[in-house]
Amino acid sequence: MLQNTRPRVTQTVRTGRTGRTAPPPVPRPILRSLLTAARPLDLKVREVLFHAGDAGEGCYYLREGVVKAAVVAKDGQERLLAVLGPGSLIGELSLIDDAPRSATISALKPCRLLHLSKSSFFRLADANPQVYREALKILARRLRETNESMVAQGTVTVAGRVARAFASLAEGLGEPRPGGRVLLPNKITQTDIAGMAGVARENASRAINDLLRDGILGREGSFYVIVQPDELRDMAEI
Repeated sequence: MLQNTRPRVTQTVRTGRTGRTAPPPVPRPILRSLLTAARPLDLKVREVLFHAGDAGEGCYYLREGVVKAAVVAKDGQERLLAVLGPGSLIGELSLIDDAPRSATISALKPCRLLHLSKSSFFRLADANPQVYREALKILARRLRETNESMVAQGTVTVAGRVARAFASLAEGLGEPRPGGRVLLPNKITQTDIAGMAGVARENASRAINDLLRDGILGREGSFYVIVQPDELRDMAEI
């Protein structure tokens, strides 16, 4: 499981089609009206925002900090799905449907969020239809990400999928180091990478060892370091 170590987050590796990326900017007047109607909420490290299966009542805007999305597999092990940084929308699908939460969200670092209830969202959207258009853009982006993930499962090698997992982690957790290197300052297990990449842990282990041997990844104590971000990005592309 990921273990938090430091309170600062810097988004460093922009990898394009490697996983969850920062959402496109929402027009400032609309964002201002949405945030005005939202309720502030803070999370401590390891505190859970919501659990998979909980009823969904609105969405959250992550102002500061880093959270992880995870599920518990049939074998009882946690499977990491994504790491989300500042500017991310969390649980936005619950604005549209009444389905329960699909993953558990918990804080990897101290977080400041804003919660927008479903009733507040529709009240604002009914008064300003542009809100609906922006919501559709967000949902379309989520669908594209899902499509790209499905394509990657069928066309990208195990090594490429593992590279995509590391690149996605770097977007939310990466800290710059001299020479263009990127430190991932959390303890990341092979099981975490396997869950994000959608591969068996044994296969993820072999791919990670290959990346270490080729000098694309390195280690700094118990943490991974992306030594060659450009090479990792090239491997991660579909």
